[in-house]
Amino acid sequence: MPGFSLQYNILKTYTKMETQKIKKTLVAAHTFTTSLSKINEAVGIKPNQIMEELSKQSILAKAPQIWNYIGCDGQMDTEFTLQICIPVAEKGQNTDFISFSELSEYPCITHMHNGPWSEFARVYENLFANIVKAGHKPTGNCREVYHHCDFEDQAKCVTEIQVEI
Repeated sequence: MPGFSLQYNILKTYTKMETQKIKKTLVAAHTFTTSLSKINEAVGIKPNQIMEELSKQSILAKAPQIWNYIGCDGQMDTEFTLQICIPVAEKGQNTDFISFSELSEYPCITHMHNGPWSEFARVYENLFANIVKAGHKPTGNCREVYHHCDFEDQAKCVTEIQVEI
């Protein structure tokens, strides 16, 4: 039955996960309070502003941007702290918009998602169910590492989801 096979393969991609310990990472970050219902206001805008600040200081990004969700409970209107981070090789000067800091070592479950961000609700739901089923306890903090962003064709996006345990 082709429909069943396709659905099984899609579900299988949502549940593939690995346990990792992410090393400390030096970043330039912009930190603010938001909610999932308002998060799209930051997409494309705040990361570009961080890059402008880095350019003024002649500092280059050394890895893909990281969105660090602190205290996000998955509810659309609950406010949480979001850090949009750009990994850098050297520390620069803090400004009114960015600060330089080190993201701490991060024990987590990771999942690589290939496809549109509109699938995240379902991906997170399956990922959290499997994390709990495997006997892990999420801390309430998550990160998303945007390995490839394609605003024109989000089917080409590659995002690593990291759930702290």
